[in-house]
Amino acid sequence: MNSIDWRWIRAFLAVAETGSLSAAARALGVSQPTLSREMQALEQTTGLNLLRRTTQGVTLTAAGERLMATAARMGEAADGFAREASGLSAAPAGDVRISVNEVLGTYLLPLALAALRVRYPGIRVDVVITNRVSNLGRREADIALRMFRPAQSDLVVRRLPDIPLGFYAHRNYVAQHGDPRSWDELACHSLIGNDQDRDFIDAAERLGLPIGRADFSLRCDHLPAQIELARAGAGICAMHTGLAARWPSLVPVMSWLSLPPLSCWCVTHRDVRYSAPIAVTMRFLIEWFADDPYAHVGGI
Repeated sequence: MNSIDWRWIRAFLAVAETGSLSAAARALGVSQPTLSREMQALEQTTGLNLLRRTTQGVTLTAAGERLMATAARMGEAADGFAREASGLSAAPAGDVRISVNEVLGTYLLPLALAALRVRYPGIRVDVVITNRVSNLGRREADIALRMFRPAQSDLVVRRLPDIPLGFYAHRNYVAQHGDPRSWDELACHSLIGNDQDRDFIDAAERLGLPIGRADFSLRCDHLPAQIELARAGAGICAMHTGLAARWPSLVPVMSWLSLPPLSCWCVTHRDVRYSAPIAVTMRFLIEWFADDPYAHVGGI
């Protein structure tokens, strides 16, 4: 049994998945006679009849069904080996296009890409900063950093640490206007929020929070501009707690109103995951943000 060749198991797996010797041969890029010989060798070595051959194709015998799950696990392990091998190229080189939203692209990604370029100078990166969801299937980007888990089955998804949120204002603003302690008091304050983009308002509605566009005294759909307005003392703004901590002039307010953290995901399309520069870049970003997205930011 120790002499079983992986090629025989790969042939068995392909036949089981396609239900046809000819289709399995095409999938593996070998001739049908070659694949048939590999299947015969596997059955002879194991002493098992694994396939039931009919005029309509092939089906698995009871023994074949028993071995199918193990063969599938071996196939997944082989795929994982191929991914690791492609990513461990001594000098990966090529273009990688990354889609990221405004806040991550402005405040978090630059240091990560600077470190990436030091380690892998052959990788060239295009950065697409947009709050719109890029279509990875149409190659609008190779890798995306997203604030929600994608549901598409053709994507490879890795979760990054959640990003806590809170409300902040400049300390001079708080000294002059105070920290609102209720919804009624908040009506007398300058709240910074979105203009046409309803993402924040829609999220507030799902949480049962009575915040609408009319409640914003300063409106802008560019999130870094909202943050800079808060830093200038113009009002209260929701932002990443890790980002606000980098500016001592910003202080937390409205502690009675708890915001759920943002989930963060690193995503690529399964068709490009074996590309060495894409695999290396994705693995680097996952490791960079593994513990705390703001751990590397320092003073900014």
